[in-house]
Order: sequence, then structure tokens, then C-alpha cells
Amino acid sequence: MATGGGHGLGGVMVSLGFHEERLTGIVATTDDGGSTGRLRDASGCIAWGDLRNCLNQMCAEGPALSRILFEYRFKRCGELDGHVLGNLILLAMDQMCVRPMDAVNLIRQMLDVSAELIPMSEEPARLGAVSNEKEIVGECTIDGLSDTPQKLLLLPEIKATSEAIESA
Repeated sequence: MATGGGHGLGGVMVSLGFHEERLTGIVATTDDGGSTGRLRDASGCIAWGDLRNCLNQMCAEGPALSRILFEYRFKRCGELDGHVLGNLILLAMDQMCVRPMDAVNLIRQMLDVSAELIPMSEEPARLGAVSNEKEIVGECTIDGLSDTPQKLLLLPEIKATSEAIESA
């Protein structure tokens, strides 16, 4: 089992890919940048970007067209400008499914990803930090801090998915 965000976790999972079905990744859902942040703000969904990134890295052996389409970023397209097609697909699947976990599993099947990827939560949340006795909200803002935060928290407090708890 591995836990983390999109770029690092995806790389770790690819490295451990020989474990195939025995491999589980619990993926952060607090990203607030770019397409992911815009979709979360507009629809109240979880942050899909890190899950999308992990899925795309893990399907490296799958059809190249799937990977290319999943990572396509719209350009000069009005409201779609800057959105990543994979984020839109995950949001659409989420809206068609009962739970975000179901959407992830359907995309795993489509991309032929054998390792299990689990969202840390199915409730939208933001990463928060306390730095110099001030509360800072948002992963992008926290990443830009020059000081190490004294405390990290989730806003609001949310529940982990049952799958994440069971696999831990």
C-alpha cells in the first residue's frame, strides 16, 4: 500500500507495478489548482487531478491513444480552456455513479489498470495549514509558503473512504 498525491504516488506505484492486483494506492483529493480546482469549485466534487495523474501513469502499458486522450488539455476553448479531458471524464463518471470510488473503478477498467486506486475521501475538502499562527487554506497556497507549517488539517473534517481504512 502507498499513500500520496498524483506525481509522486503515481511514480511509486509504477515502480511497484510488478505487484499488480496486490498493489493499492490511497490518493489525496485536496488539490485545488488548475482544472481540478475549477471543477471542484463549480460542481462540489472531490479533486480529481491526483487520481487522474496516477491512473495515467499506471496505464503506461495500455493503449497510447487512451493515455493521450486522458491527459489532453483544452486550449483556446472558452470555459473549457485549461481543463484536462481526464478530469472531465472522471467528473462525468462520478455524476453517473453512486460514489466516486465507482467512477475510479470504471476508469481503471477502461484504462486496464490492475492496481487498486482509492480516493482518500469521497467528500470534497481543502488542505489547510497553520503557519505563524495564521490559518492558510488551499494546497497551492500552502505549497508556496516559505516557512514550514506548524500544522496541517483538512477543511472541513471529512471521513476517509471505507476502502482506504480497510487497506491501511
